[in-house]
Amino acid sequence: MMEQSVLDNRIRVVTRRMEGVRSISLGFLMAAGPMDEAEDRGGVAHLAEHLMFAGTGQRDADEIARMMDTTGGQIGGFTSRDYTCFTTTVLDDYRTYLIDLMGDLLLNSRFVDYAVHQEKETIIRELSAQLDRPDVCAHERLKAHVWQGHPLGRPIGGTIASVASLQQDDVIRFVRDYYQPRRLIIAAAGNVRHQDVVANVADAFWMMPDDGKTDTDPIRPTFRGGVTVECKGVSHVYFSIGLHAAPYAAAERYLIHLLTAILGGGMSSRLFRKLRQELGMVYEITAEYQAYRDDGVIVIEGATTPELLHPVLSHIFVEVIGMAQQTLPILADELWIAKMQLQGQHIIAQENSHTCMSSLATQAFYFNRFIDSSEILDQILHVDLEGINAIAAHMLTEGLRHSAIALVGPSCEQVCNTVALETMLRDFQ
Repeated sequence: MMEQSVLDNRIRVVTRRMEGVRSISLGFLMAAGPMDEAEDRGGVAHLAEHLMFAGTGQRDADEIARMMDTTGGQIGGFTSRDYTCFTTTVLDDYRTYLIDLMGDLLLNSRFVDYAVHQEKETIIRELSAQLDRPDVCAHERLKAHVWQGHPLGRPIGGTIASVASLQQDDVIRFVRDYYQPRRLIIAAAGNVRHQDVVANVADAFWMMPDDGKTDTDPIRPTFRGGVTVECKGVSHVYFSIGLHAAPYAAAERYLIHLLTAILGGGMSSRLFRKLRQELGMVYEITAEYQAYRDDGVIVIEGATTPELLHPVLSHIFVEVIGMAQQTLPILADELWIAKMQLQGQHIIAQENSHTCMSSLATQAFYFNRFIDSSEILDQILHVDLEGINAIAAHMLTEGLRHSAIALVGPSCEQVCNTVALETMLRDFQ
């Protein structure tokens, strides 16, 4: 059973009771993140998330860590392109304590100078480590290219230069301006009673004042196609292909998820069977629908040797064009496998309190309503062959018109010849 309440200061509390479990998962989703950053302050949202665990006036970082270990649970946070979220999973005995702790962290974190400096160094090392991963570099390069000039295209953690320039005042100002109660969704799943959680939240967050403002609609990004290349000292070339798609809350989202599952969502998918099992040109290849509040993209990623790059890219685009033009339409057995795959993944996820909590929070954020599990399964299972082929024709045709390729690989003719790559891309558009 799912329930929702809105407190006087506009904090939303959403819960789902799960029978037969002793755990409770809590999520504190703050609709503040990279979308709210000034261009020259990239990474301040991620830095603020790190610093939430660095201590308050009542608890220092060591005390927070000791108390969490005592509960036998886990606490953490992450920053996405659309929001920042803090999560914890503990035994139900510790519900009141955890909500009180998170209230203290979100309202009273101190952001002292030495902690800011320490976490900046930690994040800079994290960003430096990502530069050693060509697959991550290709993915980030793709998004920076297709959403150039928009916050969606910026790296979530910022750049080494932007993080190094951040100061204590930047964090304090960001939290003061954007950590507002109207932006906060508190989700709980597990062995919970809704009114108990509401009472705990009211006690812990009553001092979080509502500023009375209304957020303005964000500027929608423009999707940019083309080719972008980075040469590094690696032996393989890592590719990330982007096809423009619909935002997160689009009505056709289930069809797009099924489409990408058929294209590259598993061992039975078209691209895996063709390029890995039949031709042996890649070790791994995936396709995924990645959607955000303001836009979306179908991402096809993998790696191969430089001499096989152009044949691999050609095979991928031939498959996509075949689905778009219906010369290679989706078949009944492919649709059935994709339905079973998504249905199974959803049912398994619903048995875990953490994933249930995450679903509650994101549904409240993106849809402002609950989507029952039965509705999700019904939407998946009732997609028919005509419908999936129609969305494939429309979505992929439009996506190909605004397609992009990001490469990270060795300095060689196959990788660095952007003119040849752009010509190939235009031929397939």
